[in-house]
Amino acid sequence: MMSIERISGKEVKAMVREGAKKRMSFAFCLDQSKDPLLMIQPGKKPETLKNPMKKEGGGPPMAWGTYVVRSGAMEMICETAPQRMVTELKKFLKRNKPKVNVLFYDDGGNLLDSLKPEKPEGQVTEETAAGISAPGIDKKAVAPLKRRLKRIQPRIGLAPGPLELKLKRALAKSVSLINQGRLQEAETMILVIERAVARIGKDREDEGKAMKRGQREMDQRSLGAQVKRAQSLQANVARAPGEVRGRLARALHVAARHLKRRDLDSARDAMDRIEKALTALV
Repeated sequence: MMSIERISGKEVKAMVREGAKKRMSFAFCLDQSKDPLLMIQPGKKPETLKNPMKKEGGGPPMAWGTYVVRSGAMEMICETAPQRMVTELKKFLKRNKPKVNVLFYDDGGNLLDSLKPEKPEGQVTEETAAGISAPGIDKKAVAPLKRRLKRIQPRIGLAPGPLELKLKRALAKSVSLINQGRLQEAETMILVIERAVARIGKDREDEGKAMKRGQREMDQRSLGAQVKRAQSLQANVARAPGEVRGRLARALHVAARHLKRRDLDSARDAMDRIEKALTALV
């Protein structure tokens, strides 16, 4: 793809494919004829699309941000998000069938809307660990979460009435998050359930032990995810031009050393810088 692209309805599927490769910027508004105007480019600086949008006849109100496709959903993080434009963008995408769900977030990570309807917040489901399908998600990453849910599920029924209801909702939410590929959020939710059950004395573990075990599994899964990220970056670095390739390879070596020491924050920072450098080469 060129660095800046105007996306027509028939090109929405290509837009999704680009988002599956790397994080992209987008901007959306209506043009002077009140037709949808959507533009994308690689990288994380959506505000630079403002002038190209104006040249194409677009004007305020305008929504822009970044998007990425993972685990069967396109996540659009709207840095500016007038409600009218989010609604218009949703209509445009729905009309052109992107074949993935689209989740619209504000820049604080709050869900604004989604292409497929979310279950009402207050609705209690009887969803259990058996409801985990997680299509297209690494089974090794899902298995520990599924095991923990199966272990804690029968203990939820031992909680007193109102708490049991809350924990059942939390379990259903955990299953939903896993199926969407939002494993970090699911892990946090599961840890909350484990602590609550331990606190009321309905588990063989006390709260401290539940916390330690949960943190241990979380760190292990997070380490695995960062190792996979480093492997993916290694393939991209190998395709970089000569002099840049050497510099990025050295930076990747530093990130690998951080991972070996289990210093995940430093490893993430190093890989963030490598990704930024690779994006600048596009």
